[in-house]
Amino acid sequence: MGQSAALRAALPPLRSPHEISRRLHMVSTGYPASDLARPSAASALSLLHSRCRTAADSAAGQRKPLLTPAHLDAWAEGSVVRRHAHSRPSSEPYELSTIRELGGGAAMPDGWSSRLVSATGLKPRDGPNQDAFSYTLLEGDWIVCVACDGHGEEGDIIAERVARTIPFFLSSHMPTLGPERSLVRSFQDSQEDLEACLNGAQTFSGTTASAVCIHMETCETWLAVAGDSKITLGDLASGEMVFVTGGHKAHDLLEADRLRECGAQVISKDYGDGDLVSRVFVPGTGVPGLAMSRSLGDGCLKKYGVIATPHVQNVTEHWTACEAPVAVLASDGLWDTITAKETIESLAARYRAGLDVQRGAEVLLRRSQKLWIQSEGDYCDDVTIVLLAPTESLKSKKVPLDKPSRPSVAPSGPTH
Repeated sequence: MGQSAALRAALPPLRSPHEISRRLHMVSTGYPASDLARPSAASALSLLHSRCRTAADSAAGQRKPLLTPAHLDAWAEGSVVRRHAHSRPSSEPYELSTIRELGGGAAMPDGWSSRLVSATGLKPRDGPNQDAFSYTLLEGDWIVCVACDGHGEEGDIIAERVARTIPFFLSSHMPTLGPERSLVRSFQDSQEDLEACLNGAQTFSGTTASAVCIHMETCETWLAVAGDSKITLGDLASGEMVFVTGGHKAHDLLEADRLRECGAQVISKDYGDGDLVSRVFVPGTGVPGLAMSRSLGDGCLKKYGVIATPHVQNVTEHWTACEAPVAVLASDGLWDTITAKETIESLAARYRAGLDVQRGAEVLLRRSQKLWIQSEGDYCDDVTIVLLAPTESLKSKKVPLDKPSRPSVAPSGPTH
């Protein structure tokens, strides 16, 4: 059965363009039409290299082949990937997303540990969790973690797609370009992929994206962020937050200059106490009101200066200076309720108490949900937390209380 016939046989009639894009995504991923043919790992690698052609190739009018989720599955089980896992969105309020494992799965390499959790919020309209995450161990010993926070009607599809395509493109660029250029190119390639494969969905939907790349042997550490899903680094031994990325907001001076030059309409409002909110619109339309100045997707705003280019930083010195380093990527569902400093302090408290630090990620997630409900009453954002650390960092140095010592007894000797 051909793919188009399989599509017709597997699915009931479609009612809207949004449903068409959603169903195509589900079927090409293997959910639920598992009988569709999956490409081989070799064909996935061939497609990867063809998708990563040079700008000169694109300028020459060479059309890149479309990348299907089935190709992503084959890539994840191929030779350039040692382990890969990504989230599948839950729909029930407060329910945790499932983790789909491919190749070597979600197991971390020796000496490293992680915790990946994401939960659906409580929203006026029922819908899936629009956050997504992925974990990939690439050949070359690079650990890659990605967190995305989708928005718009198709935000869940965009976020899941980007969480998977960023490491996909990184696997091609890393061997030749190095971390910094590879991260920039991979974000840009992921944007092009959205325009090629999910153009209708990405026109008025998009996602933030944050990525951590750590070399498991040298501990070279790079961060890349587009949007407001921040990353923080901390030292569990001292309880100090040592680094946190910024967000991309339309009222930031450099961001505002670019948006203005591109003709975007930006509306800002100061609520006092340093709470400044800005939104980006297509001029004269009142849509979409994007709350950030960089994102993947949001195609209607790309010509108005909302770019997919990430801010990339080498934080190796911060990482290696920590006695017990930990990295936390999270969506603003966490950061809007719990600060980066409080997050590191919470994990460090568990470290000092001899408690499971990885379990602390879910404790933070549930605490964040409670704070949302206390503040908003009937609304809670989706919350995603990805924790990554050397296993040694998670072993508490807590010293147990000394046991009472027994009185010494002199050895018996011969009596006289």
